[in-house]
Amino acid sequence: MAFIKVQKLVRDEEGNVRSGSAAIVVTEYDPTIKGRSRHRVRERLGKVVTLDEEGRSGVFLSPTRGLVAYDSATDAFSDVESGDGRVEGLGVFAEPEIHTVFGDSYLLLRVLEKSGLLAVLRTAFQKDRDYERVLAHVMHSVLKDGSRISCDDFIAKSFASYLLDDIPVGSLGSDTAYFSMMGQDSSRLAFFRAFVAHMRKADPLFGEACYVDSTPLPNDIDDNPFNYLCRGGVRSTSTQMRLVLVLDEKSGLPVWYTIIAGNLLDLSTLESTLGDVAESLDIRISSFVLDAGYASAQVLKYFHSGEGAGKSLTVRMPPKKGYPYKSLYHRARPLMANAKHEFIRGGHTYFAKRYEIEVLGVPVHAYVYVDRDNALSGSRNWRLNHEEEYERLTDADKNWLSVRFGFFVLISTEAKGADELLDDYFGRTRIESVFKTRGEYLDLLPLSKWSDLTVRGKILSDIVATIALLQLRKLLAKSGISTCKLFGRTQSLMCTRKRDGTVIVEVANKQAREFYQALKVKVPSSVDLAEFKQRTLGLKSKGA
Repeated sequence: MAFIKVQKLVRDEEGNVRSGSAAIVVTEYDPTIKGRSRHRVRERLGKVVTLDEEGRSGVFLSPTRGLVAYDSATDAFSDVESGDGRVEGLGVFAEPEIHTVFGDSYLLLRVLEKSGLLAVLRTAFQKDRDYERVLAHVMHSVLKDGSRISCDDFIAKSFASYLLDDIPVGSLGSDTAYFSMMGQDSSRLAFFRAFVAHMRKADPLFGEACYVDSTPLPNDIDDNPFNYLCRGGVRSTSTQMRLVLVLDEKSGLPVWYTIIAGNLLDLSTLESTLGDVAESLDIRISSFVLDAGYASAQVLKYFHSGEGAGKSLTVRMPPKKGYPYKSLYHRARPLMANAKHEFIRGGHTYFAKRYEIEVLGVPVHAYVYVDRDNALSGSRNWRLNHEEEYERLTDADKNWLSVRFGFFVLISTEAKGADELLDDYFGRTRIESVFKTRGEYLDLLPLSKWSDLTVRGKILSDIVATIALLQLRKLLAKSGISTCKLFGRTQSLMCTRKRDGTVIVEVANKQAREFYQALKVKVPSSVDLAEFKQRTLGLKSKGA
């Protein structure tokens, strides 16, 4: 039988709960102990919001379910909606400060409205509560701009807090319910279906030419739940788990993603990715840009004469047995002093030469490169730390050391200029710029949230926020304004909410007006919340 166990419950003079936590405890039969029964915590209910006099039912701010009601008599949970008499006047739902930040969140929402992303989210997430949570986390991810502020604290001081009728702002700080919802396959499929359909309204060819790339997922904490998806249960995920992204070739925007075990980089991974996007989204992948883990005879034959013939493949050659990695170095070595084979990209000088060869019995184009800047700095640092060892090297080994740290080979089914192929490769493999756009990887969740489902949800949440930021940056490209400066300066624009549901906006300073003008958004003097929620967000207001 289940009952509620409460700890450190404190009530005020009126009987309202001020503090305390609770858990669902069950009594289990155990013949091995005295009394033949023991108590076991089945689930933690978290902070107590309300509790009846008998202690049998109440409202709790659960770390896994959010704001929820629980009745031990029926052993059942129920949702707590805005306006529920049990929490009225307790400040559980949004009760914004009188003076809140207006400029950044209003501007972002209007930009997302113009881009159509708001309509995509509304289509993908039909339940108001889910939709509001997505909006809250997207605004937080984009607008916090690298700061450590939590989602609940960010929304509480923002104009966004006026817009959330269906979720308690306090639950956004530990939002396992949200990440669990986002981690479901149905959420990922619903979002990308809506996104692709929207993008094809403006560009019917969106998704017709796509490429695939992958990147290691980070491993900043121990016991990453992705580890158990890998064979062997190793601790490091940097080489064991990978994010595979399908990107539209023209815009570079994600149209699908999957997560795979890094030790399974094989043809079946590529075929399953092809099948997923073809069946679910009517997407046809035309080219693949892959790292060395995918290089195999099976993959090369698939793209040369198998079902993948006609699709382009570029893959980095691994420096291992069976691949002419070192022999290509010796073949190209006499040409490396010839400036004819040099070009400059990204401030670095490259040597490049293309050869037609066979790799594992398959004819391919091999592109040999040396990044001279990386080669020089790498060899210099090695020599400084291994001077005695360097002196014992042969002349041939010293020559190899001079280029070793900048030497790499790309295998491709395409015959094109070496500089052009490198542009394609670098442009497509910098997934972190697509994935997070700030050159960062995942903002890893607290340990309490680490489960397979919630981490998958965090990835989808980050990708949605990334798409929003990429669209914003595209609008700012011509003006030369950075998003960091944009959000920092527009936060100075404040607002006040009146009792009738009207938001009065302060007079914007010159800089805030200029940033709004750059995005072709007008600074309002006031905002009718009910109208804004209905017309812009697609939500029905539930009272001022």
